[in-house]
Formats: sequence, C-alpha cells, structure tokens
Amino acid sequence: MAFKVPSLSEVNMTVENGFSRAFYGTAGTLRAMVLKVISKVVAGAVYIVCLLLAYIWKNSFVDSADIDGLVNIGTKHDVTPKPASRSRGVVTVTAAAGTTIPAGTAFIDPQTQKEYETIASASVAAGNTSVNVQVYALEYGSASNIPEGTALEFRDAEISGVLAITVAEGGLYGGVSIDVTVDGVVRQWGEGVEDYRNRVRVRVQNQPEGGSKVDYWEWAMRFPQVSNCWVIPNWPATNCVAVFLADFNSDDIVLNAIEVQEVSDYINSDDRRPATSVPLVESVTPVGFSCYVYIPTINDYTKESVLNALRAYLKTLGPGDTFSATTIRQYLIANADVADCEINYVFVDGTNYGKNPVTLPMSYTYESNVYSIVGDVINTKTMGVTFSRL
Repeated sequence: MAFKVPSLSEVNMTVENGFSRAFYGTAGTLRAMVLKVISKVVAGAVYIVCLLLAYIWKNSFVDSADIDGLVNIGTKHDVTPKPASRSRGVVTVTAAAGTTIPAGTAFIDPQTQKEYETIASASVAAGNTSVNVQVYALEYGSASNIPEGTALEFRDAEISGVLAITVAEGGLYGGVSIDVTVDGVVRQWGEGVEDYRNRVRVRVQNQPEGGSKVDYWEWAMRFPQVSNCWVIPNWPATNCVAVFLADFNSDDIVLNAIEVQEVSDYINSDDRRPATSVPLVESVTPVGFSCYVYIPTINDYTKESVLNALRAYLKTLGPGDTFSATTIRQYLIANADVADCEINYVFVDGTNYGKNPVTLPMSYTYESNVYSIVGDVINTKTMGVTFSRL
C-alpha cells in the first residue's frame, strides 16, 4: 500500500478519538470544551511532523523527488545539472591575404540580431582567400543556434579587406537555456528537469566502475549539447569504445566539430579514460524516416499523441539497433493514447522496408593507425507520418 499523508482533519479526528478514549473510555467527537481545544493544538503540532516525514520520504527517491530534492540526490552522486550553454562553431571569413581577425571581434546575424564573438585571432595566409575562425554566441540559449551558410556582418566597425562572413559546415549550435526554479531561485539549466532526473537515475542504478559502458554514457551526457548518446564497447576493435553523440534539442541533430572535440577531450582525459581504452567520439549521421500509421480515430489529439510517442521511441535507437513496424506498433499501443494501430510502409533513408526489420548501420575506416567511425540514427526532426483510419 502506498504511503498516504493524512489531512489535518484526519489527524485532528485521531487525536480527539484518543483523548475521548483516555478520558471517557470510548472513542468519539469531543464536546466544545477545553479538551477539544487542546486536541486541536496537539493535532496541529503532529500534522507538521507528518508533513516533514512526507517530505523526507518523497525526496528519498529519484522518481518522486521534487526539483530541490532531486538536486540534492544528484549532488551526492556527482551528477550536477547541465549548465546553460552558448551556441558555438566556426565561421569562414573571406578576405584578402594577410587580413587579421582579432580575438573578440563581434559579428551579428542581421536576421535575428544575435551576436557572436571570435575566441582567438586568425589571419588569412598568403595564397589563400579565407580563414576559419571559432566563435561563440554572447547569449545563452537555442535562440542563437543558426545553420551553416548563414551570412553574418560586423557588429562594429568593419575590418578592411573582408568580403564575406559565412557560418561554416556544422553551423553554430549547442545553445541551451531552460529556466528551472531551485530553492526558490530561477536558474538556467542546459537540460530539462526530467532529462536530469533520468541522468541521476542512471547513475544511482549504475555506480562508477572505471570505464564501464554507463561511465562513457554519463561522461558524454554531462554536456548541454548532447541530448542522446550511444556507447558501443569493443568496436570497431578490441579496447576501442565508440561513442556516438546527437543533439535533438537543435534543429540539426548533428554536433559540429567544436562540440564533438569538447566531449572527446573530456572523455579522453587521463583523469577518466582507462589506460588501455581507445575512445572514439563522433557525431551521428542522420537518416530520413517515414511511415503510414493506421489508427481507429483520427483527430489532432490522437495524431499528436502518436507523433510524440513515435519520436520518443525513435530517439532511443542508435547505430546498430534494430527495429521494425511490429516493434513500433507495440510501443505506440503501450505509450500513445490509441487502442490499436497498424504500421505499414516503413521508409528509412528512402528505402521501403515494409514490415521487415531495419538495422541502423555503423561502419568504420582505418587509416594511418586512426579509426574513423560513422553511425546512423533517425532524424526525428524531419520524419514524415501519414495517418489513415484503421
């Protein structure tokens, strides 16, 4: 039986019954006398203790803890909330040879008015017409995420010789800022409360083991730009650990080179990486997905329910995972608000698999003693679903 917090009226009735038994020999409601007043005072004092015990009980478990209690549990297990982050990446500055872009140079996106600043100075080498410069957004949050190919301008005075400023391959991504109230103070996190709860749950269930599969997952998931991570141990060779990263919080689920390198440096630090392991950190390769879903009732509510459940399921599938129309149907019946459904014509990366199993591929190349890994995941941002009546 679940623990139930009694109401103040129930506590007061229990106290009155106790006093009635003690003074009159039988349980009952006390008359409006001094004893009744005393019972109300005692009930009020006891009720405070009941509320305190209920709070302690609730915040002793990850799944039931409120935000304050969840942070306390996470801190004990060295799992702190992800900090808010800025968008970052590379811009290509087209300019005459010898042109220098100083550190701290500010650019602006004329469409959104968001500002970006260079991290270090860079110069166009002799014989070249452009140079790549690392930048980061001045504001936290996803509003500063912009795709590759976006044209930027100087915020202040232009630098002589510069012809164009363009966001390079991979775009400027990684900005996350979510308002969360902790201890009565609004703070900016790099993840939602339920995402943080899941990370704490995983750590509580899997204590650090000096390089287990979950350790690599936890190391990668500490970063705001990583919303999903898949770890494949002993692949593509013994002692290698493939770590694939995705960011479903951005319009482009692929992490750019700056974001991937940040995670790779952290995992490959001598403070974490086991001496014999070779971690290979890479962003995923997105593939398209579409299918036909047949349900008994078609309206906005049921369609949204199915789409949300389908996205949640597809996000769990990483490189090497296998699924089919049957597994999708089973998940939707269990998690979407539909009594029954049927899945037909499952297309992945343009190929119609019908009801046959689909395995998301992963591959590697080995050149000059260096492994390069590639892993496919479904891009839920662009998936297509056609609804029909069952």
